Amino acid sequence: MKARTMLVALLPLAACAGGVPVENVVTVSGAKFDNVQGEADLVVRTFLPAEENTRREVTGAVCELDTILYATRFTTPARLKLPNFGPQSPELSITCQAEEWSGRAEVPVETDWAYPPGGYAGYGLGPPGYYYGGPWGGWGWPAGAVPVSGYPDVHVMLR
Repeated sequence: MKARTMLVALLPLAACAGGVPVENVVTVSGAKFDNVQGEADLVVRTFLPAEENTRREVTGAVCELDTILYATRFTTPARLKLPNFGPQSPELSITCQAEEWSGRAEVPVETDWAYPPGGYAGYGLGPPGYYYGGPWGGWGWPAGAVPVSGYPDVHVMLR
């Protein structure tokens, strides 16, 4: 059996909702950047088109991630730890190749608003024992939310 053939393992995922365990962790350092606001964490997986309603994950696909600020290379499945620049984080361009199959994904940063535990947007009484709306600082109200930016997990379809 060719070594290259062994590189790609096709796995039916009908019985395994989580997919292949992710052991490959790739970190891109943000040390050389001034405006890093932490670390974005996402998982990249590669798949072949579904046959008989079963999605087939491909392991060992070689991928390249490119942005306007940095680039890296990895094999799937992989957990990527990338510099997080908040809402100004660059779009990710991920290109993957496994034998004769290839695919590409473009991934923009997503920004959501996080509320304090038990909080909601508005004034007044919250759950029993909680009062939101005082001018005391802390999370405070109205809203009192903070923006949280990051990237969703990525599934690259190979064709």
